[in-house]
Amino acid sequence: MLTIEIVFDTLCLLLRYIDEFRFSGANTIDVDMLRKIDPAEIVASLRESLLVLTEDLVVEYANDQFFATFEVDRDETIGATLSSLGNGQWNISTLIGELERILDHGQKVEDVEVDHVFQHIGRRVMRLNARKTIRPGNGSRRILLAIDDVTAESDAAAALEREQLLSKGIVDTVREPLLVLDDRLEIISASRAFYSTFHVDPAETVGRRLDDLGNGQWAIPALLELLTEVVPRNTTVEDFEVKHVFSKIGERSILLNARKIHREGNHTHTLLLAMQDITERRRLEAERAAALHYAERLLEELNHRVMNSLSMIGGIIALEARNLSDEACRAAFMRMRARVDAVGSLYKTLSRAGAVDQVNTRQYLTALVEDLLVSSGQAKPPELQVDVVELPLSTRVAVPLGLIVNELATNSLKYAFSEHGGGQLSVLLKVENKTLQLSISDNGAGIDANARVDSGLGQKLTEAFTTQLDGQMTIESDRTGTRHMLVFPHISAESRSW
Repeated sequence: MLTIEIVFDTLCLLLRYIDEFRFSGANTIDVDMLRKIDPAEIVASLRESLLVLTEDLVVEYANDQFFATFEVDRDETIGATLSSLGNGQWNISTLIGELERILDHGQKVEDVEVDHVFQHIGRRVMRLNARKTIRPGNGSRRILLAIDDVTAESDAAAALEREQLLSKGIVDTVREPLLVLDDRLEIISASRAFYSTFHVDPAETVGRRLDDLGNGQWAIPALLELLTEVVPRNTTVEDFEVKHVFSKIGERSILLNARKIHREGNHTHTLLLAMQDITERRRLEAERAAALHYAERLLEELNHRVMNSLSMIGGIIALEARNLSDEACRAAFMRMRARVDAVGSLYKTLSRAGAVDQVNTRQYLTALVEDLLVSSGQAKPPELQVDVVELPLSTRVAVPLGLIVNELATNSLKYAFSEHGGGQLSVLLKVENKTLQLSISDNGAGIDANARVDSGLGQKLTEAFTTQLDGQMTIESDRTGTRHMLVFPHISAESRSW
């Protein structure tokens, strides 16, 4: 029978669950008022399983929640010892030991968890609260045992702990400094690389706001703006660079990558902030840029000196030619000077542009052909048409190309037109199907197959330079003029250099 004494004892143990009967004084209970309430209703309202045990650990009472939770029979439970319940399933040494200490020493059992596998219902984690009571009048001792099934809660806590350990392990193994921040920018966790890189103490890091860390040395405006303004609006931030002077390690260039993680259920946000110290990389890049700049200045000076040297050589050749009485020799010397001037024109263009290894095709070839026209000495030079695509050209290509233009244009100026001059000379360069196409044409009398060639050297040079460019040369000539077409691969100036 469920007596008021059992209810009274039960309420003494589970007082925190019955706020209606708690008073601000000594937490006493008005028994007379309780006598007016059905005891079964009070006990039935408890969500925990409840057992009342004698001092011999015999079950005197069990509530409905106990039978439902642990799937035991009422008739086989009441009057049986706790250790014999369910064919001995409740003979749990931890539980029995805790209850015996209550009887022997009057101790309370509060929030003791017992993990046990039952035959019918499987594994359960039980949170125990128990105390000894002595009934007035007969002095009999009883144990009130409240059992709360916290299996799901315990498993969730264990899973969370495993996830936390795994996360901490991952954070610690990351080679780069890494911070885990909450939405208030408080540090939840930090990698060992963060501590070692920035010389901070773990005890003074976790739980502190980022801008309070290290006497405020992490109160970096660009970083705080990133975390408070940019990250909340964007899921990730990639390669955000900040430069800052730290009190212990000096100036550092830091590359930041941030990611916002939303936790389902509790609507909290976690920020992952990965850092890469790129100070050394930036230093090497600056040194490389300075060395490259110095090398470019040296090459510019070298180009200037080569240009001057070629001009001097051309002038010496011209002086020697004037002293020659043999017309054939003088002509050979002048052809030699034209070839030297063709290379010199390249270095003039480089010098004017301040370049070291690339030349602008339009500037270079236009200046080259115009200089040839002026130096030809014709009273009435032909009309010059130049249509050259503008693109950067490696000096490795520009030198043989310029010499080919020099040879072909010189031949047209010398042989294509009558002594009265006039006519038309065209130089075209275009890009088509990943090739460069050079066309040099005139509207002269065409090539005379029976004409005497001075030395044949010009033709041999043209063929050699065409081979150097991996090109093909075709010639068309009739009474309306002569056209040379050179086709060779177009390779960008960046990928084709000396």
